[in-house]
Amino acid sequence: MTLMPKKRFLISLVALGYFATGWLTIAITGLKTAASPIWIPAALALTCLFLWGENLWLGVFLGDFLLLKVLGGSWIIALFSALGSSLAAFWGARMLKYWQFSGYLNRIRDVMALVFLGALLSSSLNASLDTFGYNFIAGRPNALQHWTMVWLGDSSAILVMTPFLLRVYLEGRGAWRCQPQGRRKEAYLCMGLLLLVGSLVFGLEEIGVNTLMSPLMSAQYLEYLPFPFVMWAALRFQTWGAVTANFLLSLLALMGTLKGVGPFMLQTPFLGQSILLLQMFLAVVTTTSLFLASAVAEREKIEKQLRASLEREKLVAQAAVRVHQSLDLGAIFETTVEEIRYFLTGEQVYIAYLQDSSPVEIVAESLETGYSSLLGWIPDADLIGEVTGFFRNTDLLVVNNTEHFTELPVLKEYFTNFEVKSALVLPLKVNKQPLGVLVVQQYSRPRHWQKLEVKLLEQLATQVSIAIEQAQLYQRLRRLNTNLEQEVEERTLEVKEKMQELTRFYEMKTVFFQAVSHDLRTSMMGLVMLLKNLGSQAGELISLPRLMLDQVIQQSDRQLTLINALSEDHFSLQSSLVFDFQSLSLRELLTDIFQNNDGLLQQNQAQVYNEISEDLPPINGDKRLLSSAFKHLLSNALKHNPPGVTITLDAKVDKDMIYCSFIDDGTGMNEAQCQGLFKLYVRSLYNHRLTGIGLGSYQCRQIIEAHGGRIGVYSRVHEGTHIWLTLPIRFNEKVLG
Repeated sequence: MTLMPKKRFLISLVALGYFATGWLTIAITGLKTAASPIWIPAALALTCLFLWGENLWLGVFLGDFLLLKVLGGSWIIALFSALGSSLAAFWGARMLKYWQFSGYLNRIRDVMALVFLGALLSSSLNASLDTFGYNFIAGRPNALQHWTMVWLGDSSAILVMTPFLLRVYLEGRGAWRCQPQGRRKEAYLCMGLLLLVGSLVFGLEEIGVNTLMSPLMSAQYLEYLPFPFVMWAALRFQTWGAVTANFLLSLLALMGTLKGVGPFMLQTPFLGQSILLLQMFLAVVTTTSLFLASAVAEREKIEKQLRASLEREKLVAQAAVRVHQSLDLGAIFETTVEEIRYFLTGEQVYIAYLQDSSPVEIVAESLETGYSSLLGWIPDADLIGEVTGFFRNTDLLVVNNTEHFTELPVLKEYFTNFEVKSALVLPLKVNKQPLGVLVVQQYSRPRHWQKLEVKLLEQLATQVSIAIEQAQLYQRLRRLNTNLEQEVEERTLEVKEKMQELTRFYEMKTVFFQAVSHDLRTSMMGLVMLLKNLGSQAGELISLPRLMLDQVIQQSDRQLTLINALSEDHFSLQSSLVFDFQSLSLRELLTDIFQNNDGLLQQNQAQVYNEISEDLPPINGDKRLLSSAFKHLLSNALKHNPPGVTITLDAKVDKDMIYCSFIDDGTGMNEAQCQGLFKLYVRSLYNHRLTGIGLGSYQCRQIIEAHGGRIGVYSRVHEGTHIWLTLPIRFNEKVLG
C-alpha cells in the first residue's frame, strides 16, 4: 500500500526531527549512547503524533533507528530502542486523545493526563523495551539503573518540552502579542529575575565567586531559590508563563549539572546521582507549576463565566422589563425583536404569529440594513405544518450551516430560496398552545451559535411568551368588561320593565280577587243553600229532577271550592310559607292522596299506577304543603284530559335528591304551554273545556322550590304530559363528638 505524499512528507519530517534533536541532545550532554537526563526526542515524538496523528509512528521508528546506528549501536539495540520509542509515542498520543487532552493545558485534567499518561506510563514502555534490548539481548549489566535513567529521561523531557512545544505550535506569538504593555513588562521582569537567579544557582562555580559568596556554595537545597519566580510566572501568566519558566529553568539546571557545577553536584560527587536529583527536581517544579497554572486558568474561566452569566441575567432582566412595560401585543413584538437582534448581533430577527383564526403572519421584524424585509409575509401551509410537527417533540431548532441541514425538506427549501446561511428557531407557546415562532437569521455567512447565545434566546422567548399571555388576558378582560357592562344595562332595563309589569298585575289581581271573593261567594252560597233546601224536602216530586239537582249541587260545591282556593292563593302569594319538615315516605304520601280521591278518579274513569319502590329513601318535607301540591297535579291531570286517562308514578335516587315523575297519556301541551305552566298569571285559555285561572301550578312550583327542589314539564300535543320534580333525601342526623 503506497503512502500519500503528504503522509510521506510528515513521516520524513518526524524522522528528521527526531534524528536532529537526538543528535543535538547527545552533543550537548556528551553522553553518546548512554541515557540522557532529558531526552528531548521523546517529547518531540509525542507532540508530533498527538498533533498530526498516531500513524506517523514510522517516522519515530526510523529516526531513532538511524540515530542509534549512526552512533555505533548494534542492530539489536537500535531495533529495540526504535520499537520502544515509537510504541511509547503511539500509545501516549492515543491515550491523550482518548482522555480528550487539550494542548492549551488550561484544565487540571489536562495536566493530569500529561503527567500520568503522557509522561509516566508511556515512558515506561520505551524504558522497558530499550532495557530489554540493551541489557538482556546485548548482555550488558545494570538493567534497573538503565531502565530508571531512560524512564526518567523521557518523563522529564515530556514534562518540560511537550507543553512548551504544544503552546508554541498552537499559539506561537499570539499569546504574547495579546498581552497589554504592562503585562509584558511584568513578564520581562519575571523571566529576567528567573534567569539571573537560575544562573547564579546552577552556574555559581563556573561564573566564579569571591570569599563573600563561598558560604552560599555549600548551602543545602539551593536549587529551590528560583522556584518563587516559576510560581510567579504560573500565577500571573498561567500556562504559557509556566511552560516558558520551566523551559528556561530546566535548561539552566541541565547545563550546570552536566558541567559539574550547581547544587546537585554539591550534594553528591557522582554524576549519575546528580542527574537523578536533577530529574526529580525538574519533575517537582514542572508538575507543580503546571497544576498551579491550570488551577488559576480554571478559576479565571469560571469567574469569567460567572461574570458573563450575571451580565446575561442582567440583560435578560432589563429586556424582560422593557417587554413587560406594555400590554399591547404589537409593542411587545417590536421590543422583543429589537432586543434580541441587539444581544445576538443578528442580521434579521422576526416573529411569525398566529392570530385567532387568521393564518400565520410575520408581524414584527428587526432587520440590518441591506437585506430584504419579510414583514407581512405569510408562510405556506406546508412550511407551517412541518415546523409545527417538528416542535411537538423539541423546543429549539439550531442550524449552524443551512447547507448541511436536511432534517426538514420544506424548511430547507425556504432557507435556499431566501439565501439564509444560519438560523435559530424557537416556538412561542402559552399554556403549551403554539402561538408562532421566533426566528434569528444570518444571510452573510454560516454561524456557530454558542450555548450562551442559545440560552439567552430561550430566556427571552420565555419572557415573551409570558408577556403575550398577559396581553391576551388583558384583552379578554377588556372584552368581558365591555360585554358585562352591556349585559348589566340590558338586564337592568328588563328588570325595570318586569317590575312595572308586576306592579300593574298586582293592582289588577287585588281588584279582581275582591270582586270575585265578594260577589261570587255571596251568589254561590245563596244558590247552594237553595238547592240544598230543595234537596232536603221529602218525596220525589220537586220542581227539578233529583239527578239534575245532584249535579247542580255538585257543580256548585266545586265552584265554591275554587273560589275558596282562589282566596287562599291570594293570601299565600302575599305571605311567606310556613313549613313543618319531617321524614316522609313518598310512596305512602301519594298512596294516601289517591285513596282519598278515589271517587274523583272513578268519576273520570282514570287509572293510576304507582311504581315507586318501597325501598326508596325518605324525603324531608312538609306533609300538608306537599299533599296540596300533589293534589293539584292530580286535579290538573283529571281536569285537562278527557275521561279514561292513565297516570303513572315513578321515582328514583339521583345523588342526594329524589327524582319523581308524574306521567299521563292525555292530550299533552305545546311548547308555549309548557314554558308558561308554572309561571304566574297563566290562564287556561288553550282548552275551552277547562275552568279556573291557573294559580295552582305556580303555587306548586313555590312549594317544591321552597323544599330545595325543582319542577318542570316535558310534553307534546297528543303525546301526554311528563311532570318531573326533585325533593331532597332525608339524612339521619348524627351527633358529632
